[in-house]
Formats: sequence, structure tokens, C-alpha cells
Amino acid sequence: MDTQQALILKEVQRPLVLDSRPIPEPIGNQVLVRIVAAGINPHDQKGRDRGLLVEKYLPHAILANDISGIVERIGPDVKRFSVGDRVVGQSNILSGGPDQAGLQQFCILDAKFAAPIPHHISFDQAATVPVNAIASFIALFSSSGLDLTPKFLGHGSDYTNEAIVIIGGGSNSGKFALQFSRLAGFGKIIATAKVRDGGQSLREFGATHIIDRKADDVEDQIRAIVGNELLYAFDTVNGDYSGGFSHQLALSLLSTTKKGSLATLVRGEADPAIAATKTAGFKKNQILGVSDLHQELAAKFWRELPGWIEKGELKPLDFEIIDGLDAMKVNNLLDDYRDGRAVTKTHVHPDQRDFTLNR
Repeated sequence: MDTQQALILKEVQRPLVLDSRPIPEPIGNQVLVRIVAAGINPHDQKGRDRGLLVEKYLPHAILANDISGIVERIGPDVKRFSVGDRVVGQSNILSGGPDQAGLQQFCILDAKFAAPIPHHISFDQAATVPVNAIASFIALFSSSGLDLTPKFLGHGSDYTNEAIVIIGGGSNSGKFALQFSRLAGFGKIIATAKVRDGGQSLREFGATHIIDRKADDVEDQIRAIVGNELLYAFDTVNGDYSGGFSHQLALSLLSTTKKGSLATLVRGEADPAIAATKTAGFKKNQILGVSDLHQELAAKFWRELPGWIEKGELKPLDFEIIDGLDAMKVNNLLDDYRDGRAVTKTHVHPDQRDFTLNR
């Protein structure tokens, strides 16, 4: 059996270590991908330090779920891809195990949760998309999120006269939420963020209004735009893993006379004092942005993704690169997430210059 190098988590709260492991074989509708770029996200730090999503795979756990690379082998049921294709996908976070994680030279992807990479973008540009874009897509358009039904997805709702607030619009998920809100046709797309370049970059992602998250009167500024009519809010950044009160700003902004909806990526309970003001009620849901939990909606996302990118409707994000499976640099990056330092989306490039896979 062929083996490969991988960065492996053997124990929670311990650093990732470089080791070897078998190269998996694709079955059914799976492809084996020679990884070019594996994207690291905040939940990977929680995986290392808390065991989030990976504890059951210890001492063989592997992190990273943003995958781009080249199809090396295909399972017998694969119809969409061929050997040699450039692909991007989200690995199966919940049940794929180490075989479907990115910090190694080869991994498995489910073909239905992958897409061809458009010719005009790079592997790294493509790898900025999977985890953060699918999370925002599910938050906005699934029944467990805001349950939006826009025309660009084949539905009939018109949001031209509606507003949506994206808390954390400058985050990676927030930038995709802005773009999907624009695709959905919202007349007002309001982002809270740390304002840089006068907000121009966020306007390019789709924001019509940018509110400095550090301003003392954030809520008042947003209310001046939406009044008491806001029905949709998405908080991409806040939460309380211990289950305490959170998302106060987003909840407070929802209409008190109409039933609004709030989607979040991180758990947190509604403040009862704020909830009591929502006389028409409200819906508040935390979503887990995982393709295999929302298979029908996710399959549509992966089918349509290349077209959105080719038409310029969905733009990749900025990124930085770690060359090779460098355990020290990857652990330092995870430490930055842990300690709250500013982090640019970062991809690991496994070193494969001298690697030949037996066929």
C-alpha cells in the first residue's frame, strides 16, 4: 500500500506532528485528490485544542477541509470527473475521517461535494471557497437558516425592498455572505466590520452600507437604515461555546412587530431581555456549514459554483501560503487563531516534488 506524509493530531491540546499514513482508495462516487492547497480555518484550531469534530479519530486525526488539487483516481460510480481534472471541494467533516482531510498529500472527496475549478482561477483562489462559502450559503438559503428563496436559485421571492444585516462582514464567511446576499437581490446589504480602505473592498463584495464595528453607535446607525423593519440577520463571528448569551446586536436589530430570522455560525443563547421585545416572535438558528448535512442544497451549490465564479458573481478571497507540511508553521498559525491575532486565510501546499504514486 502506498503511504504519504501528513500532519497528524494525536492528542487534543498537543501540536500537530509530521508522520506517515496510508493513501486511501476511492470507492463509489469518490475521487482521490493529489492536494495542491489545503485551507485552514478557525474551526481547525478548535479541533486541535478542543477536539471539535475530530476527537473520535484520535490518535490519527487530520485537520483542514478546504481542498483543491488534481484528481488522481476515481471510484467506479464517478461520472462528473476524470483523472487529471482540477477540482475544489469540501471534505466530509462529520464522517469522512482522516481520509477526507487536507493536511496530507492525498485525500478523498465525495464527488457530489466538489466542483471543477474554472480555468481562469488558481488552486489557491479556489481553495478560499469551500468551507466559508458553503457555510454562508447554508445559513442564508437552508430551511434551518434564514430560509431565503431567491430567484437565482429558481425560486420566486423578490428581496429588492428588503434589507439584510451581516455581522462580521469582513470575515471570510461574511465576505461570501455579502456576495450571496447580492445574488439574492437584497436592496440593502449592511455589513458591520473593521473598516479598511474606506470600505471599498466590502462594497466590491456586495455591501451597500458598511458600519464600523468599533463605533459606539453601531445599532443606531443600522436602525437609521432599516428602521423597525429588519427581517434577516446573519452573525458570522460572535458566539459563546459555553452556551451563554450572545448575538445581542443582531437580535436587537430584528423587527419588534414582524417575525424576523437570525442565523449564526457559533452557538449562543438569546438574551431574554432582548427576546421579550420581539412581540411577533423570531427565529434564531445556529447552522453547521457542512455539505453532507444539507445534501440537496449543497449539491446545487457545487453544481452552480463554477458558473458563479466564471461570471464574476462569486469572488475568491485573499490568501497566504505555507509551503510544505511544516508542522511548526501550521501550529503557529493555529496559535494565532487561538490567541485572537489577525489571520489571513492560509493554505498549506504539501510538498510533492519527488512523489510518484504507484498505479
